[in-house]
Amino acid sequence: MRGEVAVCKIFTFDAAHQLIGHKGKCSNLHGHTYKLEVVLKGVPSVEEGQSDEGFVIDFSDIKAAVKEAVIERLDHAFLAMGNEPVLETLIATGSKVALLSFRTTAENLSSYIAYELKQAALPVYSVKLWETPTSWAEVLAADIPGEGPAYRLYGGCDHE
Repeated sequence: MRGEVAVCKIFTFDAAHQLIGHKGKCSNLHGHTYKLEVVLKGVPSVEEGQSDEGFVIDFSDIKAAVKEAVIERLDHAFLAMGNEPVLETLIATGSKVALLSFRTTAENLSSYIAYELKQAALPVYSVKLWETPTSWAEVLAADIPGEGPAYRLYGGCDHE
């Protein structure tokens, strides 16, 4: 759309996961400091004299919405598909678990995050999730169906 502007807010969160059956070392329980880039796109407000004049959305509003929609659930949690042997122990000891019911690859997580942000009524354009400083997955929000993502059942991670 003409006149649209993209804005981006970057977040980090720490989480652990395990990819059962993966051919590489990511089949072991391990963690990442994820970097999340959320790109929103829209036409800046033209309401003259208003606080949000010239904004697509205020960065502080992006921060609050993303934290509420995804960061609070995922940060310092074990990201679980539900088939991990350690899951029962983590739950029994009161550890924070985000039971997501899909394979917790960067690809699936970026799709999940984009969907959750769309559900929070943000004008999401794309989500890029960095799993390591050199490896990321990106999804365009327009590619996420209204009923939610089709999660990939296989895949890996790049744990360096």
